[in-house]
Amino acid sequence: MAAKSAISGEYIIQREESGSIVVYRIFDNVKGSLREISEQRGFEYDLNWNVRQFGRKLCKEFGDGKLAFVGDYVIRVLDSGSIETYRTYEVQKEALREIASKVGFEYDKEWTTQQLGSKLIDFINDNKQ
Repeated sequence: MAAKSAISGEYIIQREESGSIVVYRIFDNVKGSLREISEQRGFEYDLNWNVRQFGRKLCKEFGDGKLAFVGDYVIRVLDSGSIETYRTYEVQKEALREIASKVGFEYDKEWTTQQLGSKLIDFINDNKQ
């Protein structure tokens, strides 16, 4: 369970009760993320597929038809038929640094992942508009 969290653009940063930091990227451009996943895996796709067709085909190829884990990516077919994609990060600190640069947060390169994540969450939440 998240002790605290922040959303910035497509990113969700969570500090778990254990202190660990988790970063997710939920893609606004779902079709673009499906193409990115396909290209990484060498999966051939038709440029004319719509998002629902594309997502279902990838979920069938790499998962159980409703959910697929493809490297750092997750593809999910929602009950409505819509497709949701998000990315997890193996190295959380890289993702945090990427987010920090996008939001203008200056950090100490010596901070641990937990320090950077916690301070970045506070910065984002304190500077919401």
